[in-house]
Amino acid sequence: MRFAHRQCCIALAATGLVAAVPAHAGKATYTMPVRATVINGCTVSALPLVFMVPVPTNLNVDSSTTVTVACTPNIPFTVDIDTGLYANGINRRVFNAAASAYINYDVYRDPPRSQVWGTGGAKNVTGNSGITGVVVLPVYGRLASSAKLKAGNYRDTLTVTISF
Repeated sequence: MRFAHRQCCIALAATGLVAAVPAHAGKATYTMPVRATVINGCTVSALPLVFMVPVPTNLNVDSSTTVTVACTPNIPFTVDIDTGLYANGINRRVFNAAASAYINYDVYRDPPRSQVWGTGGAKNVTGNSGITGVVVLPVYGRLASSAKLKAGNYRDTLTVTISF
């Protein structure tokens, strides 16, 4: 029996050795840098400029709308408005396809309609997006007077461009 008792003790001792050694799974760490880059940018949008013209009229017809500039805060910008699809030289015109007729109009930077809003130099509007990043710019329109207007729908499309 001594032999059996000795095997039992050796087996228990061996089991104890295995149980006494802790199991390690391995572990490593690293710090991962995280960065964000905010890129200066702007968008521009505009509401339609709509003239309601009583016919016949010998008076100018005025209207207004807005251009909205949305940029990264504190970005200087310039806004240009082109002469449209149906311009005759520098004269903007709305067009009625059914009547084959045009009416001259223009857009302005000021309420008295003395400063034409165009492209480049003194004809564009400059500004800064400020702390909010959003600026709403008024646009003042004037449709030229004419006693010979043909009734119908007249259209044009202006391209508003922002440079920043």
